Amino acid sequence: MNNLIKVVITILVTFIGYVLPVNASDIKLNSGNFTVEGKEAKFVSYKGEASLLLNGASATLNDSSFVNGIIEYDVAFAEKRNFVGVKFRQQDSKNAEEFYIRPHQSGNPDANQYTPVFNGLAAWQLYHQGFAGKVNYNFEDWNHIKIIVAGKQGEVYINDMQKPAFSIAEFLRPTERGSISFSSAMADAYIANVSIVKDEKPQALSIPSQNSKSSEDHKLESFVSKWQVSNSFSEKQLVKTTKLNQQEISQMNWQVLNADSYGVLNLARAQGVNKTANTALAKFSIDSNKAQTKALHFGYSDKVKVFVNSTLVYAGNNSFRSRDYRYLGTIGLFDTIYLPLKEGKNDISFAVSERFGGWGVMAKFDDNNDISFVN
Repeated sequence: MNNLIKVVITILVTFIGYVLPVNASDIKLNSGNFTVEGKEAKFVSYKGEASLLLNGASATLNDSSFVNGIIEYDVAFAEKRNFVGVKFRQQDSKNAEEFYIRPHQSGNPDANQYTPVFNGLAAWQLYHQGFAGKVNYNFEDWNHIKIIVAGKQGEVYINDMQKPAFSIAEFLRPTERGSISFSSAMADAYIANVSIVKDEKPQALSIPSQNSKSSEDHKLESFVSKWQVSNSFSEKQLVKTTKLNQQEISQMNWQVLNADSYGVLNLARAQGVNKTANTALAKFSIDSNKAQTKALHFGYSDKVKVFVNSTLVYAGNNSFRSRDYRYLGTIGLFDTIYLPLKEGKNDISFAVSERFGGWGVMAKFDDNNDISFVN
């Protein structure tokens, strides 16, 4: 009999170890486990569940250190404009990976979003294709969220736990251990049944990433990949400028910043913005083997002025709702400028100004046959 009991116990332990994730932890929603800040944050009961009510507020899980694993929770909200999110691998209040829900976009392709946050700036205008999923939400009732974080990739499940709402082909921040926090920006949202699984080793995802770029899309040879980025300054400094002052340019602080695997130079990786400093110069140099006019396809967010050899040749506004009330201001190779190049070295400078939603630029030549990039 004793041997039989031992066998049964062994089987049960093996079974339980198989079905329950290692390091699974159900988090009780109370002031001992969360640090809250903002307009309104309360521990309440909603729909029979112990809940955290947030409105214009955030709640950070105390003593959390998360890099890989699973974040699960239930969330309820009304059918109104809001942004209800969770940040993870959070380094501080301004640097994290973030997933959030847009209740007002229920049923649309941008009903939710993954975005990296650098220096307080989210980047949904820079990374909009393949970073969101079309979902119909339950309003005034619970929606179940599961986020699998596995190294540089992830999956997001919303209500349907069999098929991901979308796969994250690439987390765009460095893979760093950090905290976890929940937030609701503009209206009441209820968080309940929070569960965290920590895995030191990234687990295999359930399906291959559906958002991976094709090999053709990954041919970035003609993209501008290496940029020099200046310190930030006020957009007002360039209001009447048609010729860059080289003495002022030489006195700026510059750093080299590479475009990412999507060809995007996310300027927030270098610095944040504020009311008095929302603009930076991003420049590169090319050597032309002859005097010529050469097409450069580019995208930007939110505003830009383009200078060729210090002379202004283009100005544009791609801000949210700048063209009509539905206009999102997302980035892409939607514009083309014909560069007047001289033989020899040419400096191309983009003065990029940010309002919100993503601060970046991307640029691509049709070919590099008659030019070369100058490091």
